Parts: sequence; C-alpha cells; structure tokens
Amino acid sequence: VTLSLSERDTERLVGNEGPALALAMRVVTRVADAMEANRLLDVVGAHIDSCLFTGMAALDFADRLADDGARVSVPTTLNVSSLDLLHPELSLGDPEERRLALRLMERFEEMGCRPTWTCAPYQLEERPAFGEHVAWAESNAIVFANSVLGARTHRYGD
Repeated sequence: VTLSLSERDTERLVGNEGPALALAMRVVTRVADAMEANRLLDVVGAHIDSCLFTGMAALDFADRLADDGARVSVPTTLNVSSLDLLHPELSLGDPEERRLALRLMERFEEMGCRPTWTCAPYQLEERPAFGEHVAWAESNAIVFANSVLGARTHRYGD
C-alpha cells in the first residue's frame, strides 16, 4: 500500500514549514505506513495521552518539538499527568522526577495544548460532532467517541 499525501502534507514532510512539522510528519507517515493506510485524514481535534513522565525520552521528544517551534494545529486536550496539581504537598515521589514531569506538562502547554489533565475529554464542553474525525489516544475516550458521539477515531499511539 502506498501512502498518498496532499500537497500541504508533502510540504510539511520535506520541511518547508519548519523542522517541528517535518518531524511530526515523519512520525505520522511512518505510523500510517505501519497501519497500511493509503491516505491521511484531517481531524478537528486531538487528545494527547503521553502526558505521564515515563522517562527522559518523553521529555526529550517534547523538548525537541517545542524547541523547534511546534504548535498544535487543531484544538488539543491533554490526558492526566504524573502530578497532582491540586495537592502537590502530598507527593511522596522523587523531587527530580517531579520537576521533570512538570517540565513535560509545561512543554505541551507551550505548544498550545489545552491543560485539561483528564482521561475523559468527552466530558468537556467541546465535543466532536457525529461523523467528525478526531485523533484521540485514550482507550475509554476512543470507545466513547466512536460509539456514543458518533465521531470517528482510531486508537492513536503517543
């Protein structure tokens, strides 16, 4: 299966809209190839599931995107993080890991993500409409979007 890209996506992939979009398009096209997709769909929103600090690779990737000027191009919400922002004094974890987790959260916000910190984006006021495509990466949200809202999403990885 050959992936067919729009002119706009091709421009992004070759770097004509900056290094952050080129990197993002490389990731997207490789996932599309692995899924044997023949085209990409435009989405009206996204929900990012990789907000938990799982190690330096997660932060390094977010740093690279943010440092290269990445900005979300559709409304994007964020899944839960590693930190309890309402009760930080209750944290018993390593202070350095807490600092790195907070940095990861900040990097997503710098790229224009909405800091919702929820695994249930369908409970927010802005929901996708019937038939609209979204890129959600949270298992319960995917089921809700596809079955209850009638929106459409794959199980997108982080």
